[in-house]
Amino acid sequence: MRRLAPVSVLLLVACVTENAINGKNDPAGFDTSTDDWTPPDGDTADTSADTPPEECNGVDDDGDGAVDEDFPDDDGDGIANCMDCAALAETPGGTVAVLAECEGTGVTTVTDPWNVGIEWQYTTSGSGVIVMPAVGNMTDDNGDGAVDDRDIPDIAYTTWGDNTLCLLSGDGSGLIFQVSGYSGQGGVTIADVDDDGDPEIVAITNGNEIAAVDATGAAEWTSNTFGMMAYPQPAVADLDEDGYPEVIGDVGLVNGEDGSKIAELSGITNSWRTPVAADLDQDGTQEIILGNVVYDDKGKKLWTNGGTGAGNFAAVGDVDGDPGGEVIFVSGSTAYVHDDDGTLLNTFAIPGSNPGPPAMADFDGDGEVEIAIPANTYLSVFDIDGTKLWTMPIQDNSGLAGCSGYDINGDGAYEVLYADETDMRIYDGTTGKVLYDNPSHDSGTVWEYPVIADVDKDGSAEIIYASNGATQAITVLGHAGSGWAKSGETWGTHDFAVTNLNADGSVPVIPEASWQKYNVFRARPTVDDPSTPDLVVSITDVCVVCDSGAAELTFSVYNQGGQDVDLGVAVNLYADTDLGLSLVHTEVLPAIPAGTRLDPIAVDLTGLELGKYGYVAVIDEADGESECDETNNVDDYEEQFCF
Repeated sequence: MRRLAPVSVLLLVACVTENAINGKNDPAGFDTSTDDWTPPDGDTADTSADTPPEECNGVDDDGDGAVDEDFPDDDGDGIANCMDCAALAETPGGTVAVLAECEGTGVTTVTDPWNVGIEWQYTTSGSGVIVMPAVGNMTDDNGDGAVDDRDIPDIAYTTWGDNTLCLLSGDGSGLIFQVSGYSGQGGVTIADVDDDGDPEIVAITNGNEIAAVDATGAAEWTSNTFGMMAYPQPAVADLDEDGYPEVIGDVGLVNGEDGSKIAELSGITNSWRTPVAADLDQDGTQEIILGNVVYDDKGKKLWTNGGTGAGNFAAVGDVDGDPGGEVIFVSGSTAYVHDDDGTLLNTFAIPGSNPGPPAMADFDGDGEVEIAIPANTYLSVFDIDGTKLWTMPIQDNSGLAGCSGYDINGDGAYEVLYADETDMRIYDGTTGKVLYDNPSHDSGTVWEYPVIADVDKDGSAEIIYASNGATQAITVLGHAGSGWAKSGETWGTHDFAVTNLNADGSVPVIPEASWQKYNVFRARPTVDDPSTPDLVVSITDVCVVCDSGAAELTFSVYNQGGQDVDLGVAVNLYADTDLGLSLVHTEVLPAIPAGTRLDPIAVDLTGLELGKYGYVAVIDEADGESECDETNNVDDYEEQFCF
């Protein structure tokens, strides 16, 4: 919930009668215009002209020792309904229908999806950015004492020329820190590498050391020096699945707790590369893929790829239907498809040379995975058997820039996102048609690529990319209309495969094989978890006893999303007064399973807490839950009481 704004919906009328509101109306059925009134049946009141009638007001008006006798008392507690807020009849808890779009089964329709605009842009120092911007949570934005996926994501990168490490807030509010001493040619990863609950930025120092940096810019540890290439890239994985992550910084393999050395990888014959970690053979330990070599979790060489080009970049997917992951290498003018044990399954020619990191996804919507490959003069999409779907010209003289995938318009076919030396473009995955072109981008590319994340936590995906030419900036693109479909909120690593990093930055001990769940690489599904919660609050009744200044407010909470909500979400109640909204109560809720309505919750209020013009209820005001719909968290109960 991003703002506190009444939605002006009155779900049920207040339980109070006019008698209870203003304290002076007569009970129904009584004629008090003369002294000749007839009491209700059984009333033993003195009927003389000097004896007042019994009104429903909590007072013994007729002096017979009984209060509000013969007025309805539905709950039998001795207090008439007109003075008893406990007599409210409420619908008990139970089940509610789960919205299809919150289950991940609905289709999000975006009007004019290629109406793209710059949401914000941050001009960097130095000569701009030539690395992939990493997106993850580094700061406790909601003040709950934890850094996790309830916070607004942040963007980490290094600057070329002045060699600094920087962290930006994903909402565009500006720089969090900038510290010197980190190679502007080295990439970054955001992950909780020491498993302490707070994510770190993994970066490469000017001295070719691997460093873990906290949210203030301070290095928690720095490794030994390694013989890295000129443009090193880090990755993080719990390689041996023992609960303690490892860090791969190009050829350096170190422990995530303290940066101590495990191994230095050797035998690579390609100059340009980025590390990939995956349990290819599903034996319980992950392999490292770097350049043309596949290593075990301790850095021992297992098998090699025959690519002889200057660059050798890999992607992992399922192409044969078995549990293992196949590796697709691109090197020179050739793509190589290897089984999980290294067996070469297929090769095919690719247009251009010096290919950059490829992306894998269902680009044509046929239910099968394809691979997108940029290679200096052409961007192409292929079936895994080598059948070319399309080729489009690009300008990337050095080659090596990467690409990514996302189904922006929700039609089941992923688009290809790519930024070369002159333009940032979105391509139709089926045909290669350019759907969006931003010529304000320019870059002397390395192997950066655009990433996709809901970086400002507004419920709509954004595209984040780096520029380092005439434009030297981090740019965030979004839909210029009502918003694209919601995506996940983080993209913390160059070898992004959805399941290899958790949304809160923690490193999974035994990651689910991405090729078995999503079968994407450097791409993401429209929603990482196909189900999301959706919390709704409604004020169902307000009962006010004006004479005593007592009141009871009853509200209902339900989760019409497809994902359970843990205990701890709060509802804030505000009284609407002459001075505006005043917080009068906070109710912390129990766990709310998907498709469940809680039992009604009643809150007693005093005269000082009465809302002259009604009440407003807000659920999840701290924005702790990422919901299917962030716009339905407020209910406004409009009624004027006792004034």
